[in-house]
Amino acid sequence: MSTLSQTLMRGVLLFTLLAMTLAAAAGAVPTTAQQWDAPAPSPFGVVEAYYRPGDARDLRAGWERIIFEWPRFQPDGPHQYNLDAVSESWLRDARDAGREVVGLLKNTPLWASDIKMLGAAPHGLDLPIDDPANVWAAFVRKTVAHYSANWGIHRWIIYNEPDIRPGEMPWYEFDGTEADYYQMLKVAYLAARSVDPQAKIHLAGMAWWGDAVNGREPYLKRVLDIAAQDPAARANGYFFDVATVHIYFGTRNVWRLIVETRGILEHYGLGDKPIWVGETNARPSVDPLAALPASPYNVSLAQQAAFIVQAATLTLAAGGERFAVYRLYDDNYRPGVTEPWGLVRADGTRRPAFNAYQMVISSFTQTTAAQRYLSERSTLVTLRQPGRTAYVVWARKDEPVRFHVYSHFSGETGLVYLPTGEVSAIHSETLPSREAAWYVVETPGAVAQPDGEFLIEGMPAVLVIGGPPRAVWIEVGGVTWQLSVGETW
Repeated sequence: MSTLSQTLMRGVLLFTLLAMTLAAAAGAVPTTAQQWDAPAPSPFGVVEAYYRPGDARDLRAGWERIIFEWPRFQPDGPHQYNLDAVSESWLRDARDAGREVVGLLKNTPLWASDIKMLGAAPHGLDLPIDDPANVWAAFVRKTVAHYSANWGIHRWIIYNEPDIRPGEMPWYEFDGTEADYYQMLKVAYLAARSVDPQAKIHLAGMAWWGDAVNGREPYLKRVLDIAAQDPAARANGYFFDVATVHIYFGTRNVWRLIVETRGILEHYGLGDKPIWVGETNARPSVDPLAALPASPYNVSLAQQAAFIVQAATLTLAAGGERFAVYRLYDDNYRPGVTEPWGLVRADGTRRPAFNAYQMVISSFTQTTAAQRYLSERSTLVTLRQPGRTAYVVWARKDEPVRFHVYSHFSGETGLVYLPTGEVSAIHSETLPSREAAWYVVETPGAVAQPDGEFLIEGMPAVLVIGGPPRAVWIEVGGVTWQLSVGETW
């Protein structure tokens, strides 16, 4: 992720407005439940944890992304290979903390292409992977062989946001065509597998907004259209193992992008491929402890924290396998110029989003099944976990929402987690209007943007109680309705 211009911000907003039609206010609509074996230690990661290994340990992040930049390994030619390009201390910290490292391979060196651009397609892509003139294959083979054998790294992302096209922004990361990207992906897959049978190749994280703003089909579909013409693609799973998306700002975008990605994969018979959210966040526009550049969005520190919880919850409910926040720390911070996305500020203090993400990792990691219930004004996601259920609830608009969750007896105890990191006990009570005991969770209304849009929805609360999902009633503005969540009373 690089500095975002006003154009990018408008693009994200436009993308939000293109979201799918929502359910009617009269009743929440359950979506297909997602189930999987909960990975260990956690599906929740953070980008570039190595800047603050102590903070990463406190988060208990399960994985991190580290850039393996080709020019740093081979700045002047293929005869070089500089192992100092990635600090061993970073890898050691990750290993000691139990974080899996996922490597991001990107940036062609200037010597390796005709146009002398870091984002160019390199020489020799059409040559066999064991031909030294296929310099990309040679680099991938050497890198995967060394880091799999010495550091147990088996996952590799191939480039970053290639859908941001040259000329659309002051910066971009890939200058080649979709056909070039597919060939780089294919070569990387074959080269990596030739030296590490456990290697998993991840598609580049897609930014998506550029295609939406410019009226193009999604880059993923354009690449898979090309792959579908390759006779060798189907037998090799289209030469990738994991699809990756990057999602910023809008709560509604999280669900929409994962579902749209799944739909594209299913179109090509690839519906069983895992989807990872490789980057997500909502940069605050005001921070009393850091000078921030201007932003067209009003995002408070509390809203950033709320977004982290919402995004993680919706990723699980939409079937995303893993999730990472961009980023842990504001390195290279220039007051009022750079855009601090960090959970940790440049001065080492933690934003409220740090506590929110810490709560997510501690409370959501053991999830084995998730289901979303959506109405016009409320969201409920149930997260089934061994011996218990977490109910993640929030208001979608400016009206507060009251959630009633069925209890087996009055005085039954549960826990409520807030994005602030606060945890408190809650006891069910018998309500005069109903012949049973209920947990009652109040959630505040969302804060609208100046144009009236609810970019980030209301502050979530997480209720954790024992057993499988139970019946839930929703109350908004004095109107109540029941959700078919689980056992009824």
